[in-house]
Formats: sequence, structure tokens, C-alpha cells
Amino acid sequence: MGVQPIHITVAEDNPSDVATLREVLDQVGLDYTLTVAMDGEEARDFILKSGRYRDFPPADLIFLDMNMPKLNGLEVLREIPDSAELPLCVLTSSERERQSIEQHFGRKKVSYLTKPVNPEQLLQCLRSYSHLRPVAEKLTHH
Repeated sequence: MGVQPIHITVAEDNPSDVATLREVLDQVGLDYTLTVAMDGEEARDFILKSGRYRDFPPADLIFLDMNMPKLNGLEVLREIPDSAELPLCVLTSSERERQSIEQHFGRKKVSYLTKPVNPEQLLQCLRSYSHLRPVAEKLTHH
């Protein structure tokens, strides 16, 4: 019985950061498909399943860069009802961004990745979501 690859969406406008993320996903041996949203509006549309993303399967995991054109990561989250329910890993390079996210989410624990992403961070992010924990466990035992 084939296991479905996990569907990852990355909202990131910097192609070299996307490339790094792919390398890390490959390094840890993850079976995945990747949808890339190049700016905040695309990220919002993807999460809300609107526009050209209407028929895309929902993401099992979303990497959201805080610093994007059109809408930044926080603005994306503000436009999404129930954003606290999303399987989200926030890509951030600044403490200030982190504080504004924590204000947005209140008590909810948010998973962060600092750029450049490394395998350990990635696995930690996977482990922070119960539906992805089994995936992370498999990866760590190679």
C-alpha cells in the first residue's frame, strides 16, 4: 500500500530559500509534493482555496515566510479565519516578527524555523503537529 507523499506549501518569495528548503526536505528523506506561493496573496488564496488554488489538495504543512510582498506573513494570518488551526511553521529571521506572531496567536504554541532552515529544525516542526509526528519519527530512524 503506497503512502501518500505529504503535501507541503511554502509561502516564500526568495527562490534560493525555496531551493534550500527543498534540499533539507530531500536530506531528511521526506516523500513530499511542494506547492510554492510566491507572495502573501498567493499564500492566502492557497490556504483559503480560492482563485487558481481552488482545486488544490489542502497542505499537510505550511511554511509561511513572514517577509513577503503584497501581504506579509502576519497579514496573511489575519485574513484567515481559524489561522490557529493551521499546521504552520513560520519562517522568520527576526525577533520582532516572532513577537508579532505570538501576539496574533495568543497562547497557541507556534512552530518557528529560522533561516537558513536545517534538518533538525524541520523535524522539530513536523513533530509539533500530531498528524505529522509519525512522519517525523520515520525520518529520524533512517
